[in-house]
Amino acid sequence: MVRSAIDPIRPGASLILAWQIKHKHVLIIGGGFVAAGRLVNVLEADARVTVICPENEELSETVRQHIQDHPESTRLVRRPFQDSDLTTRFSEHSTSSSPATAGQAQEESTGSQSQPTNEKSTLDLDQEPAVDMVLSAIDDIPLSTHIYHLSKRLRIPVNIADVPPQCDFYFCSTHRDKSLQVAVSTSGKGPKMANLVRRHIAEHLPQRIGDAIDQVGILREELRKAAPGPEVGPKRMQWMSRVCEEWKVEDLAKLDLAIIQVILSGFKDNVVYSYQQVLEKLQKELETKSNTASTPPKPARLILVGAGPGDPELLTRKAARLIEEADVVVADRLIPMAVIDLAKGEVRIAPKKRTPLSVESNPQESSGPVSGSSDYVQDQLNEWCLQSLREGKTVVRLKQGDPFIFGRGAEEILYFRGHGFEAEVVPGISSALSAPLTANIPLTHRGSSDQVVITTAQAKGGVLPDNFPAYDTKRTVVILMGVGKAKEISELMQSEKLGWPGDVPAIVVENAHCEGERVLTATLATLARVVEEQKAVPPSVFVVGWSGNVLRST
Repeated sequence: MVRSAIDPIRPGASLILAWQIKHKHVLIIGGGFVAAGRLVNVLEADARVTVICPENEELSETVRQHIQDHPESTRLVRRPFQDSDLTTRFSEHSTSSSPATAGQAQEESTGSQSQPTNEKSTLDLDQEPAVDMVLSAIDDIPLSTHIYHLSKRLRIPVNIADVPPQCDFYFCSTHRDKSLQVAVSTSGKGPKMANLVRRHIAEHLPQRIGDAIDQVGILREELRKAAPGPEVGPKRMQWMSRVCEEWKVEDLAKLDLAIIQVILSGFKDNVVYSYQQVLEKLQKELETKSNTASTPPKPARLILVGAGPGDPELLTRKAARLIEEADVVVADRLIPMAVIDLAKGEVRIAPKKRTPLSVESNPQESSGPVSGSSDYVQDQLNEWCLQSLREGKTVVRLKQGDPFIFGRGAEEILYFRGHGFEAEVVPGISSALSAPLTANIPLTHRGSSDQVVITTAQAKGGVLPDNFPAYDTKRTVVILMGVGKAKEISELMQSEKLGWPGDVPAIVVENAHCEGERVLTATLATLARVVEEQKAVPPSVFVVGWSGNVLRST
């Protein structure tokens, strides 16, 4: 018999699946660094999570924050692991730092996860397990082994951190961009290599691929509504495939309901209109509506307005007038209400930024835009503006400080230009210039500072810029958005590469020109300690340089 030419089977691989654990009960044992990564991974997948961690063991700040932010889907039990945890339903746990029952008191008094493993478990294995997944993230090997064997006897999938033979599954190194998830696995053999491969893949993905996938998902849903019958299923699949193949990723990312309706109009005749054809059809529709309207529609208008550092009296007169006259004001979250209250029309304020998500076992290893990060907030603001502009409204996009000084103003102009709207720009006073003033620091002073560098601690991806300024005796550096990276900034600037001395003044100006304004005095060497001890919060500006000593007492 003649054999067909097929690819041979290559044993030894892991079966990579997208595991749907929405509303499933996941048990995490441990509260440290590894547990933090596991918690983020399963919360991303909409699981319900119980974290077991004794009182005397340190709880990761990441774990603490996520449990506080997600009270409906998490439970924190501050006591050692008990066999009965595998048969305890999520709803039966209560988040508490005190003993849950009198029967647990003896175990809790020991304050350790460890428990004898040479004794047979008293757990009734005929009981129905109440846990769908077990994740052990502790350094206690005997206890982890006990948890592993107990989980296997109850047929619960289990992962024991850093012990591949005791893992039913591994955590992949994951890149996420909205609905897109790319997972890299080395079958537990080289987690760091998986991270390197994942980073390489992420760096070579098309721009806005996550947006494109989300919009294609909406297009598919609308197509199913327009042609719901199973008899047109094959045609739907072929037609959708053609759209994905013939359209550029950046054009798919621009899909909105108006564009989608035009695209769908070609389905009946099995036609896939190009992006340019769609724009031409939309323009013709707009002209037709304009010609048949009894009164000419009000032209849409978009203005990017700099709100300054926060004091309404520091707004330009033009900015104040435009805020009052706008139909809609879309504002950054940190802009004080004293400025926003000037608006007489509809006001929309940026949603609260979500906590960045993690991958693998390292919360620092995530890459790319994340649902819920600053890109999520920016996308929401853009969508609000676009919606109002299509309704012919005057929209003021109110931006903190100046739109063109670390305000992403140019990005927004390009975005709206891609959707057919040209923006006007009204400047504002940047806190990079006003915050030093309120702290009595001249950015330039003959003999002390003849150069000013304005930079950010939050470059693309949330990291420090790779071109941070080197030391010069007459250079003053203003750093925006640096509160969360004070230690990293201090160490980088004092490094051999940049050469800043530890005794150079580093002044922290918090809430400049607003209620709660504070000025904290530090040096580059003490910056991180002062920020932590004084509990500095955003928005804060760091001013580093010898100009800090000109008018201020040393």
